[in-house]
Amino acid sequence: MIRSRAFRLAFSACLVLAPLTARATDGHLLHGVGAINSALGGAGVAAPHSILGAFYVNPAGLALFEGTHVEMGFEMMKPSRTVESAFGTFRGSTQSRSEFVPIPAFGWTTSFNDGDLVVGLSGLGIGGFGVRYAADPGNPILMPRPNGFGQVYSNFSLMKIAPALAWSASDKLKLGVALNVDWASLAVDPMPTASPAFDPGPDKTPGTQDDRAYYSGAAHADGAFGAGIQAGVLYQATPKFAVGLSYSSPQLFQDFEYDAVYENPNLASYNTARTFSFAMDVPAVYAAGIALTPNDRLSIALDGKYITYGSTNGFKEKGFNADGSVKGFGWDDIAVVAAGVQFKANDVVTLRGGYNYSQNPIPDGQSMFNIPAPAVIEHHATFGLGLQVTKELQLNLGYYRAFENSITGPIVRPNGALPGTSVTNSMFEDSVLLGFSFTPRQ
Repeated sequence: MIRSRAFRLAFSACLVLAPLTARATDGHLLHGVGAINSALGGAGVAAPHSILGAFYVNPAGLALFEGTHVEMGFEMMKPSRTVESAFGTFRGSTQSRSEFVPIPAFGWTTSFNDGDLVVGLSGLGIGGFGVRYAADPGNPILMPRPNGFGQVYSNFSLMKIAPALAWSASDKLKLGVALNVDWASLAVDPMPTASPAFDPGPDKTPGTQDDRAYYSGAAHADGAFGAGIQAGVLYQATPKFAVGLSYSSPQLFQDFEYDAVYENPNLASYNTARTFSFAMDVPAVYAAGIALTPNDRLSIALDGKYITYGSTNGFKEKGFNADGSVKGFGWDDIAVVAAGVQFKANDVVTLRGGYNYSQNPIPDGQSMFNIPAPAVIEHHATFGLGLQVTKELQLNLGYYRAFENSITGPIVRPNGALPGTSVTNSMFEDSVLLGFSFTPRQ
């Protein structure tokens, strides 16, 4: 009966998660999920201190959770984004409207066969990006059209529902696999991947410095489903040392499709209907980790990840197509290092801290193309506190600061970069997390 109620609660929570958004810090992916995993810097490939962390980084870790477990997490992130641009001596800076972003997470597991087999289900907000810049006559890149982009708005959210299976092959070896069923929503206005309506200049050559381009908007978000798999292994070499490996395949998505209009008021096509689409997947993630447990109070985890943006649809493409549309975001592969320490002060209080370093995936030359997605953060400091309220219930709190970073590149047109111009994207984030871990009496 307990298993049935917990499963229904988990499934209902997964459905509720779908419309909620996330902003992210390792590229466009969260560095960690849930108050525990986030406070440990996202480390957990070999040290699964929470089922949410295991669902996110290595499903093999679920094999260590015997009985029934339910974990809920809720994060409130406050991103701060700024775009500055210059055209010769004309320079301006604009800050995006900043709002708190809710990021939920939920997981459920239960074990069978004397604990050797664990099944589970999770619903996780795992990534996103977004900006909300008003048109700004004092900022060259945000000047009202046709001289600039005008207002720039974006909102991308990414979540996954993951049924998982973990198996204890032996006392030391744990194996796990999960099916990732993804859902994403994307809105960008103006949408540079749609072919623009050019207002030709004196030489009548689209893409020259003299012409003006009006990109259609995709402010009404379109949703798309995606899918992939995740698999992992965890090996407890000794009671004090463990290693883990995991792999998350590319998550392949349906195209995002939009109904819009042509927006150049100087052409006969103005305000006539059009459709366009954009293909964007989620990259593969390779991860490895070690865990040290010197005693029953102290645990140390160190992970490394490699995220393949440079070979992922929507992210790998750079520059313009012949019709003046932008090919993609132009990101590179990145490496990530995560470290976390957990110390059990007593039977009630657990202290956590961590650090996460993620390479910036955006080359300087792609700065202009990533005004809607300024995923430039590299360094994160993470902290957390666990309180054992009862034998069955633990309250977990977390906080992290993603420190400011910026990139600068030129304003680029189809025929090349404009001399004497620049676009700088800057970003930092603060976030607080609340979570509950519940283990019903068997």
